[in-house]
Amino acid sequence: NTQEQADIQWAVYANDGTVDTHPIYGASSNASPTLPPWAADTDWWDEVTDNAMIMNHDLSLSGGNQTSKYYASIGYFDQDGIVVTNWYKRFSARFNSEFKIKDRVTIGENLNVVHRSRNNTLNNGEEETALLSGVYRMQSIIPYIWNSGTYAASAHTFENGDYGGTGIAPRLGNVRAYKAQNIRDQDDRWQQLRLLGNFFADVKILEGLNFRTSFGGSMRNYYETDWTGETYENAENIGTSSYNEEGGYGMDWVWTNTLTFDKQFSDHNILAVAGYEAVKTGIGREVDAQKAGYFSEDLSYRTVSNGADLVSGDSDYWTPRSLVSQFLRADYNFRNKYYVSGTIRRDGSSVFGADFRYGVFPSGSAAWRISDESFLAGVSFISDLKIRGGYGTMGNQLPVSPSNQYYLYGGSPSTSYYDLSGTSNSSLQGFRPTRIGNPDAKWEKNVTANVGFDAVLLDRKFEIVFDWYSKQNLDLLYDPELPGTAGAADRPYVNVGEMKNTGIDLQLIYRQIWSDFRFEVNAVFTTYNNEIVKIAEGVPFFDGGDSRIGPFNRNMPGHSMGEFFGYNVTGLFQSQGEIDGAAVQDGAEPGFFRFEDVDRSGEIDPDDRTFIGNPNPDFTYGLNLALGYKGFDLTAFFYGSQGNDIFNYNKWWLDMWGSFQGQKSSDLLYNSWTPSNTGATIPKASNKANFSTSTQSHSFYVEDASFLRLKNLQIGYTFDKSVLGNVFANARIYVQVVNLFTLTQYSGMDPELA
Repeated sequence: NTQEQADIQWAVYANDGTVDTHPIYGASSNASPTLPPWAADTDWWDEVTDNAMIMNHDLSLSGGNQTSKYYASIGYFDQDGIVVTNWYKRFSARFNSEFKIKDRVTIGENLNVVHRSRNNTLNNGEEETALLSGVYRMQSIIPYIWNSGTYAASAHTFENGDYGGTGIAPRLGNVRAYKAQNIRDQDDRWQQLRLLGNFFADVKILEGLNFRTSFGGSMRNYYETDWTGETYENAENIGTSSYNEEGGYGMDWVWTNTLTFDKQFSDHNILAVAGYEAVKTGIGREVDAQKAGYFSEDLSYRTVSNGADLVSGDSDYWTPRSLVSQFLRADYNFRNKYYVSGTIRRDGSSVFGADFRYGVFPSGSAAWRISDESFLAGVSFISDLKIRGGYGTMGNQLPVSPSNQYYLYGGSPSTSYYDLSGTSNSSLQGFRPTRIGNPDAKWEKNVTANVGFDAVLLDRKFEIVFDWYSKQNLDLLYDPELPGTAGAADRPYVNVGEMKNTGIDLQLIYRQIWSDFRFEVNAVFTTYNNEIVKIAEGVPFFDGGDSRIGPFNRNMPGHSMGEFFGYNVTGLFQSQGEIDGAAVQDGAEPGFFRFEDVDRSGEIDPDDRTFIGNPNPDFTYGLNLALGYKGFDLTAFFYGSQGNDIFNYNKWWLDMWGSFQGQKSSDLLYNSWTPSNTGATIPKASNKANFSTSTQSHSFYVEDASFLRLKNLQIGYTFDKSVLGNVFANARIYVQVVNLFTLTQYSGMDPELA
């Protein structure tokens, strides 16, 4: 709260031996800080969030006869956001129909129309501009609404009714008044109309032989407005209003043709499918314009034409990508005991050069229902037992961006341009090339293998499903750094990487019925082991997670994707004698971090950085419980993750006084290091921002993100039909709670968001 924030400042003065006159709290020589008369004690979380209603309505009609069927529905969904002024609405309609026009020919269609809209008020985004980050960082001394009379600050004279913000006084930080901004932006809109559908025809050529053709796709358009109004309340204000309008449309389509043979010959069952599919995505354009310098903040004047100064005006043509596939699949089983299946695909993509446009991806699997064998005939507790395995490949295309997408490859970026066919084309001079691809890039390949079994036991009361899996990502597409001579060109993707995932999946189900009582428990357990096998030639690693303390992820062969990297904190220095006996460390001081001398060189330097945490869990698990007694029912879903770490970057803002002049944590006041609190894990409150405090990535920020959460609990009652009479065909009432509790050691908001 406000008093505690002031007390931390006095602790900092004492720890650093600083003599200062604080612009808010007074002279450091005073025994305690003095709060100004305008000081508030604002709960910013309470100010920016609220209880929110969700409303959902659906109406459907269906019917048919031997020659035709139809289904139609309309829906309306309205949700208020828990962040003030946020909302989302959706209108939807669906119509499906099917007609048998001849004994052997059936035609039909599926059509969906969806209109979505929302306001564009600020909710989430980059770390330092996200609203929830601002809730953490806005000091509670700042009033949401100014009510202390006329007060002349450096940039604005506050009057009753004005928004409060960091501009009231120095040393309040630079966080924006997010609630005020959301209210100013509440008339911003984003809306989209989308049409999705397909038409199909199914022809029964012979008994067991069918041909089906289907053509479908989607069309969508969107429109967006974004007003950025002038502010006066912040330490860093927006001096000129600006307005942006943006619109665009997009389309995609897919045409699929399959020939299916499904026949049983005595003990032999055969299902074979041959198909051809063509897909085109990324068809569309968009345009936007932004003006600044508006003479009025009123909603009715928010048009591009009313702005005085053109900030930007852009239009983009999305280069479509095409995919053509031929595939063949065959499934065979003998007496429902022995199963063999095989698939082969040949995929071609326009994003690759002519020499590598096509890839062939086969896969196969087999299974054996061993419970039907004679040697298990006397095993009464086994109702069904099947063992199985599979191996296959799948292809991935490279990423694509939607503006002026031309190939750029090799040589000087000013001379060697390639068009979409991979052919050198000097006429592309003047276009800004982007990362659509590289004529020498080829398909990324996923190779998967699995073995497992399915067992039904104890008179079908108990089931086990077990799988061991391995997935290798070969020829991973990666965009390595270009030399500085490449200028503004985006990096072309090349095949450089390899990654491997292994683990097990286990599902256990038990169900039982005793008279009017019903019980079922369904448990799932998954392990996951990720390893980077190799990356770019000549590149030993690449870092990620850039922040004010540098990157805190390192991706390196032999390690998992996204592992945390930095200095390992072994504790806090307790005395000058301990510092003198330790490895040389810049900025070392009693109460500051002590880092591990990993390479035993006697000096803490970048070579002492090491892997300090892994965001990938050892395993995840879930538990579904279902209980019933007569008309009553109870269901509960638990979900958990174990062994994963999280980099809690919020601790840099909250537990380090020397980071930014924003709100700090109560731990910094009560649980930080002092000569009388030497068992603390939080460094002493100090204004010194150096190597040993707040300028490096280190293990202080890494926390155990393991958790167990009750994600859903529902209790209901279904009325007996004799009670309903002729009013309802059926009726059920229920109460439901979502995310009732979470057990975790993580100190942040939500370990599941990590």
